[in-house]
Amino acid sequence: MQDSFKHPDEKLTIIGAGIIGAIEAYFAYKEAQANGHKIRITMLEKNATIAETTACRVSPSLTPDEIMTVVPPAPEFIEKLNILFSNEGGIRVNDVPGVNDSLVAQHFIQQVQEYNKDPAAQQARTDALFKMGKISMDLWQKIYDEADLELKQILDESNFQSCHEPLKANTVLHDGYRIDLIYNVANAAAKAEAMQKDYAQLGYSKCKILTPLEVMQLDPSLTNFCNNYTEISLAGARAWKKDTVALFRPGGCLDAEVFLPKFYAYLERVMGKYQNAAGALKPCFKLKFNREVNGVIFSDSPDHLSVSALKYGNIIKADKHKYATSNYVFCPGEAVNTLKKLRFAQPADVGFAGASLKLNIRIPADQLYQYQKINHCMEVYRGSVVLAWQVREIDGNIKISVAGTKAFYADQKPHKDQDFAKNRNLLQLNIINEVLPHLIEMAFKSIGLEYVTGRQLTAKDLAMLEQSGIARRNVGTRAVTADGFPTLGPLYAYGRLVTNARTTTHLGSGGGAFATGAVKSSRGQMKHLELESPAARELQKVIAIFSASNRRAKL
Repeated sequence: MQDSFKHPDEKLTIIGAGIIGAIEAYFAYKEAQANGHKIRITMLEKNATIAETTACRVSPSLTPDEIMTVVPPAPEFIEKLNILFSNEGGIRVNDVPGVNDSLVAQHFIQQVQEYNKDPAAQQARTDALFKMGKISMDLWQKIYDEADLELKQILDESNFQSCHEPLKANTVLHDGYRIDLIYNVANAAAKAEAMQKDYAQLGYSKCKILTPLEVMQLDPSLTNFCNNYTEISLAGARAWKKDTVALFRPGGCLDAEVFLPKFYAYLERVMGKYQNAAGALKPCFKLKFNREVNGVIFSDSPDHLSVSALKYGNIIKADKHKYATSNYVFCPGEAVNTLKKLRFAQPADVGFAGASLKLNIRIPADQLYQYQKINHCMEVYRGSVVLAWQVREIDGNIKISVAGTKAFYADQKPHKDQDFAKNRNLLQLNIINEVLPHLIEMAFKSIGLEYVTGRQLTAKDLAMLEQSGIARRNVGTRAVTADGFPTLGPLYAYGRLVTNARTTTHLGSGGGAFATGAVKSSRGQMKHLELESPAARELQKVIAIFSASNRRAKL
């Protein structure tokens, strides 16, 4: 038997095939490769295809503060929970039974209130999240810098744009920074300046407010927006209206719909194969669909408690081969109360529904040259709504992907035909029309509809775009904890540490951006990985306390 085909001594089972699961698999593979041994990774995904995962239905924004947009401080949270989602600042839904009065909702609200009785601890959590965000951005960049040519190509095709300090002297896009738009926001400049201050504290020194002229020079596709949301000063210069501003800030993006399937195919190829007991060659990496884990079998002894098998459907699946080490990592992402259902301890969590909208617009042949270079990512702040945003040309089509706006859904699963999703998808379409009206006009004309400049688009307009195949509407869930912190590291069951299981979950809107830093921390808590500096070791200790899976607010 060739040595490269020997049965690996180590196995890792990952539950959940979103971006966090992908990074878990990659980091495990890279560590095994660095140590000169093979690892077998089995990934279990509840959906039938990778395209059905929530991760593939959004286009992650890569910023160091992406995770801090879901659970506001207690007084503000309670206020928002009493305002209908369709009103400014509201997150309440009334058309879904079992949301606002469920035990899960009430327990979550109680824990939010308890956590916010200690403002100093809340600030410490916020500071730790900012630092984790910076680590995450650096790790995304490191993945790209150390990638082989095949992985670099996958990242490039996935519109990967990293977040880092600019390398070029001139202000340009796609060099670690991007343009974010803030409009219909009172004191827009003050908001931008507060964001600028936060980024400066993390070491991002090039953040600045842009003039309308600078925006148009950097990204000509935003010319219509600049014309519509500016005014001419007495000196004859174009200036932003009082409720509008553009911020040049650290940020990047990733097209997860393109990235995930290609990345998993890449892992299966580069990780190679092993020879099982029957002499058959098997892939070291395997992604299995339709595997919704609904039970865990524990092996109990006086010395330790460990996971010995998983249950999905009526099947109990244990390792056939006796590995030197066999570990499990649970990355349930959107699924609320999953850890609790599997008999693990977990903090109070709920789901926040998030709507997403994708447009695929065919470019007329005579305009193709004009739009071939369009490629921008950003966040758009309109009132209390924040949209993560990507626009680019692929194969003669304009691809627009936006996601954002949240509603409190407790432990209920949202559906795209409920009031929340329909209303928010229409709002998203109107925001696209406000920022990029020329592209919406192109979409209308492609299916023979009249386009009227400045008109608010209607549900009928959205339905026509969806029926024509131009628009795709989706809604998913972001599971978050009452303190807003992710849950990372060791798992506990029956009051005891489970020696071979951990979790990386509860990242809310930061599942893409923070995946790298969260996975590093989660792995580090179990493996005691060497960290770079005393400051990094201290941060790891703080994160371990805040992210403990058995934490809860003291009553």
